[in-house]
Amino acid sequence: MERRISIYLTNLGKYVEGCLMGEWVKLPVDKDKLQDVLDRIGIDGQQYEEYFISDYEALLGNLHISEYSSIQELNELAERLEGLADPDYEKLAAVLECESSMSIAGVLDIIDELDNFDLLEDVADDEALAAYYIDNGYIFCDVPDNIKTYLDLQRLGRDIRLESNICYTSYGTVVDNR
Repeated sequence: MERRISIYLTNLGKYVEGCLMGEWVKLPVDKDKLQDVLDRIGIDGQQYEEYFISDYEALLGNLHISEYSSIQELNELAERLEGLADPDYEKLAAVLECESSMSIAGVLDIIDELDNFDLLEDVADDEALAAYYIDNGYIFCDVPDNIKTYLDLQRLGRDIRLESNICYTSYGTVVDNR
């Protein structure tokens, strides 16, 4: 799974003057390469001191990057994403799908707490959730199959979901155990 964050850095002074002067930067980026980009877009520290992020591409859903997001924080996030194993990256993507919008700091916090989330990849609805909970002994230990047919798994799963911190995503079901 590709883990890319790219930002388009734009010279604010030139932008105000009506000239779009900017460049795409793939993160993480080291200090020297970032300085090279700033030099190329005309950030000289005197006449043109400020830059902003005018566009971004992040394959991580619901990540919010603003015009003045910290490049240091974005770099840290990009480095942490590169260091995640594929299952953890998918779990992170699923958790973020449950959120409406996440700040960079919020995503970093979620990465630190990934062990507190379970991703049930084969559970997609309330009925499957109830069956999972029964089959794994979380409720009604050792229920014979002939008795399971009498249970309303749809309603039971709905109740489990409403009483717990559970969210259905395109990756599977996220259980927030925090």
